[in-house]
This record gives sequence, structure tokens and C-alpha cells, in this order.
Amino acid sequence: MLQSLKEWLINICTALFFITAIEMILPDNSMKKYCKFVLGLILITVFINPVVKIFNKDFDINQYTEKAIESFEKGFNSKNQLDEFNDYKKKSMEDTIETFKMNLETKCEKSLKEKYPDENYKVKIDANYDEQNNSVCIKNVNVQVRDGSVEKIKKVDINTKSASVSNLDSGDDDKNVKLKTYLSQELNVSKDIIHVNS
Repeated sequence: MLQSLKEWLINICTALFFITAIEMILPDNSMKKYCKFVLGLILITVFINPVVKIFNKDFDINQYTEKAIESFEKGFNSKNQLDEFNDYKKKSMEDTIETFKMNLETKCEKSLKEKYPDENYKVKIDANYDEQNNSVCIKNVNVQVRDGSVEKIKKVDINTKSASVSNLDSGDDDKNVKLKTYLSQELNVSKDIIHVNS
């Protein structure tokens, strides 16, 4: 019993020395509080280890930790877990792309308004994720230009089989060319994927 108490006190002193040394070399940034939390958990484990051994003599914290990690890895490798992870990853990527598009649309509208303040702009961007290059690719940029007045009437083409609606003019006048050039430089994309409707 005396030997167990001696080992316990040595473990506490060693843990305290180790924790103090680590805290001294930690930089003062946001990670410090997380490191202190983990170090606190280590100290708590050292304190309660003998108490747990009183109730369960075969208990070893190291074996328990190894078994927990092993069961986690086995569970994660099962097909169900892998499918759930892939579904989560896909959903997360879709949400990220959607957020990216919305932020980029807002940024483009703001930049255009600052550069050409006489008109209002509505930007719609189509983008997707390129797994090979691990990057987001902009596929299409549509810019609707409004001069603050009533929108132009859209051409309606009706026949017996289908009906379609299009803008009267998506022209390539000087203003549209300037907008395309400006957005091409801002977004670092080809002018060919930028379409301006005025």
C-alpha cells in the first residue's frame, strides 16, 4: 500500500513538472487555452487512476485508451460509417460551394457598383468543385445590368410546342465589354464565361 502511494505521488509530481514545462514554452495565442485543457485532463487522469484501481484492480488507463482508439478505427472502417462520412463530406462541400457563390456574387455586385455607380447590378455565378486540382472553378458569370429605371421588356417567343423568354439585348457594346474586362480581371477568369445582359 505504501509503495502504491509512493508511485502515485511520483506520478503526480512528474505530471506537474511536465505540465509546467509545457506551459512555459507555449506561445501566447488562441491555442494556449486548448493545450491547457488537454494538460488538465492528463493531470486529472493521473489523480484518479489509483482511485479507479481500488474498484478495479485490472484497470489500466493505457490499455483502455488503446482499446477505445482501436474500436473507433474499426467502427469507422465499416461500410455504414464510411457511407455516412462520405454523405457528410458531400453535403459539406455543396454547402461550401453555395456559400462561396453567394459571397462572390455579393462581392461582384459591390465591386461593380463602386466602379460603375450609375447602374445597379445583379450577378449570378455558377461554380463547382474540381477534385483533381482541389479548388473551386467558376463556370459561368451572368450579370444583369439595371439603370434604375423600369426593366426592359423581355422578348417572349410563343409557338404551339414551347414558350421561351429572353432578353431583348445581351449586346456587346462598349459598356458590356468594359464590364466583362473588369470582372475578368477581378475574378481572374476568361471573358468567355462572363455574360452581360443590359
